[in-house]
Amino acid sequence: MKPRLALVLLLAGPGAAAAQSGTVVDRITEAPVPGARVEWTTAERPATRVIAHTDVRGSFEGPRDGQEVLLSVSALGYEATSLSWEAVLEGGGRIALEPLALPLDEVVVTATGRPSRRSEVAVPIETVSARELHSANAPAVDRLLAELPAVQQAAQAPTGTNLMIRGIGGSRVLVLLDGQPAGGSLLENRDLSRLSLAGVERVEVVKGPLSSLYGSDALGGVINVVTGVPETGFRAHASALSGGAGRREAAATVESGSEDLQYRVTGSWRQEDRVPGLIDGSDAFARVWDVRSTARAQRGPWDFRADGSYLRERQRWPVGGGFSGFNDNTGVTAWSQARRQAGPGAVTLRVFGQSWDHLFRSARGTLPIETDGDETQKERLLEVSALYGAAMGRHELDLGMEAALRRIESPDKILSDEASDQQLELFAQDAWRMGRTIVTGGARATLNDRWGSSLSPTLGVTHGFGTAVRLRSSISRGFRAPSFKELTWSFANLGAGYTVLGNEDLRPERSWSLSAGAEWTPSASVSVEVEAYRTEVENLIESAFQGYTASGLLIYTPRNVAQAVTQGGEVSVRALGDGWDLAAGYGFLDARSLDLDLPLDRRARHTGRLRASWQLTSATRLDGTLHYTGAAPIIGFDENGRNGQIGTQERFAATDLQAATSLPGGLEATVGVDNLFDTRPGGWPATTQRQLRVGLAARNLFGR
Repeated sequence: MKPRLALVLLLAGPGAAAAQSGTVVDRITEAPVPGARVEWTTAERPATRVIAHTDVRGSFEGPRDGQEVLLSVSALGYEATSLSWEAVLEGGGRIALEPLALPLDEVVVTATGRPSRRSEVAVPIETVSARELHSANAPAVDRLLAELPAVQQAAQAPTGTNLMIRGIGGSRVLVLLDGQPAGGSLLENRDLSRLSLAGVERVEVVKGPLSSLYGSDALGGVINVVTGVPETGFRAHASALSGGAGRREAAATVESGSEDLQYRVTGSWRQEDRVPGLIDGSDAFARVWDVRSTARAQRGPWDFRADGSYLRERQRWPVGGGFSGFNDNTGVTAWSQARRQAGPGAVTLRVFGQSWDHLFRSARGTLPIETDGDETQKERLLEVSALYGAAMGRHELDLGMEAALRRIESPDKILSDEASDQQLELFAQDAWRMGRTIVTGGARATLNDRWGSSLSPTLGVTHGFGTAVRLRSSISRGFRAPSFKELTWSFANLGAGYTVLGNEDLRPERSWSLSAGAEWTPSASVSVEVEAYRTEVENLIESAFQGYTASGLLIYTPRNVAQAVTQGGEVSVRALGDGWDLAAGYGFLDARSLDLDLPLDRRARHTGRLRASWQLTSATRLDGTLHYTGAAPIIGFDENGRNGQIGTQERFAATDLQAATSLPGGLEATVGVDNLFDTRPGGWPATTQRQLRVGLAARNLFGR
């Protein structure tokens, strides 16, 4: 029996010329299918195709009554179908399609800013699905993504972790939560270890510059943590987990949805007896509380969305002399948007606000002691944007404007205690379909009253040969603007004998990246991908020695002095069988500093991952992952003050296992182990010892 697509077309109102409102749904689950593509032609203009895409509710505005039209409907993970408007109405408005056995062509949003077929996206992107999130049971985003080929973990001084994508990391990788910036970036207090995975549906990783869509910090890539759409009806979920190194976690979600209103609230708590990024985990402690919420409503032609999040973090670690260092971070984010149809497309208006506070203290014992000298560093961001997206014939056009006010307070780092700027950004993007070829071009212009301007273009092409082979290539310009601290620093470290002064003449760091790849899907259960890339980065900002103060302190000032190149390739294979799922990937990286003629610090040439899942019984599933990071050079200054390789970060191969089984009452129990064979390589930037864990989850406490 051939698959059939479920398309429910709901009449919007009376009248021969009334517009129709349609909804695309899954036949089995009856869940809406966002991002489905609906095309049709009219008898009056048979050469012109009208294109519509479903929104998060699976809805779209269809043709008008009385028109003789032929609909072509395609949705990711389903077989495309063509049907007449008359046949749809005569059939009661419902045609069903079973999901494909292996939905290789998933929906992604990060690469284009809207739901798109992954195979039609020119930039390289990798998705960690909900199933992988569940099988990994990672405490945070950093440890989840560090297993991916071409992605490596990097410690952040003094605590925390960041990720390097194809050899580029830190502030040069943009981190988003549901498409909006994560807190801490203005203060250079980024830390992926604080981003929990509670309530997360998937994580999308763009491997390469995407400043044409997101602006600064997307020089090397983008990480987007995507939460799910609230489900219909009332549902409640809860989970708890306990593991080695004092790992304790708990999370709860409440969600409800109707045709007009949907909401979700997720709260989580996590603590460990170690601080991420700290090699010696003894006498350390980290705890994170966070709450995330989303509400979505429909009122006539308008769609509304409002999201908010709150995070509270405490870290403690030994700093010597019997003292402990304490980090206290508090972040609040809120944003809302309104969207409505306008002509062939839709207008979206959005307001985004963010507050981030960071406080460092030191004291003896396990609790900090408040003093008058405690200085809280503060980050404030307000952004408004207007977006317009439309499908016009063969073109899918996106236009946007964003204006931002940004400010930080850093009394111990900036001479005037605070710094601020104003920023305006304009961007345009077009996807032009020419048969099996899609050409995507775009650019973003950024104007900043403190550091100047930047233009970031991109051009990509995808082409399909039948249904089995698809080629893609792209060239992109990325940039990272100089940070507030790099521009305005003014502080002295008397104990170390140096002072740091900012440089108002800094220019943005910039990159050019070229990538080309191919995807081969010989059957519905097998997929093979290959990719090659090269990224050149210029104007890298590094601290340079400038001389001495009158009191004899060394002066360091950030300058645009460095250049680097990263290049390599990746290959991945995925296969699905009866009761099993297999995915394998390998990445090769050559990363060098051109001005020093040295390898980049801690960039491993080889990374790989082998992941397998087995459905042992109808209630029990086993997941296993083998991930590998090759040896990497440690670059620094030797005893003679010369820059070179001073050590080696040894290779790291670890095996992770997890078994999950369903229990009566809608419960699920899990037991897992990370680093089964307790591999502990030398020079690694974090603790790696074996850790056991057990968990219990109730996925739907009150739902049907």
